[in-house]
Amino acid sequence: MTTIRTVAQPVLIAIVLALGVRSAIRIYSIPTASMVPTLQVGDHIVVVPYGNSVPERGEVVVFHSPVSGEELLVKRIVALPGDLVETRGGRLFVGGHAASEPYVIAPTATGVIEPQVIPADCFFVLGDNRANSFDSREWGVLSRALLVGRARLVLWSSGKGTLQPQANASPLTRRTFPSTTMPLDRLFKPIQ
Repeated sequence: MTTIRTVAQPVLIAIVLALGVRSAIRIYSIPTASMVPTLQVGDHIVVVPYGNSVPERGEVVVFHSPVSGEELLVKRIVALPGDLVETRGGRLFVGGHAASEPYVIAPTATGVIEPQVIPADCFFVLGDNRANSFDSREWGVLSRALLVGRARLVLWSSGKGTLQPQANASPLTRRTFPSTTMPLDRLFKPIQ
């Protein structure tokens, strides 16, 4: 009986811990270049649900598409409820001040955003690769109810980069293991 307990107890603890971690985090793969250079095609990211915490400007988030609830997207929050957001000369302005966006490849590629105040419980989100991103410029503000969570970490990257440009995040549904050609500089990289 003690042999069974010696084997069964660690297995049960491992199962409980695995289920606990699985309910606390989600892993998604990035199929498009809409968040380059922050996220690359083939990155597998760890997403943590917000729960009661409040999203902040600059955070990278995964959410259900406001256009198609089935699709998941990944973008950066650039404006919070009550913020005035607009562009001038293609540059993003929040609250009348030019936004510091070191993660954007071409800051003047933001395009035209007419001045608007972000409503309560909503956010304005943009992709870091402004020239290749389907975001709030197209469909308006994002409701907090659509948020899945905050992207915290690039777990690994398959670095394939062969998919056609789209602006979404795909749930990791099948077992995918890092390939032998995995870019090591992307391994366990915090998302800023």
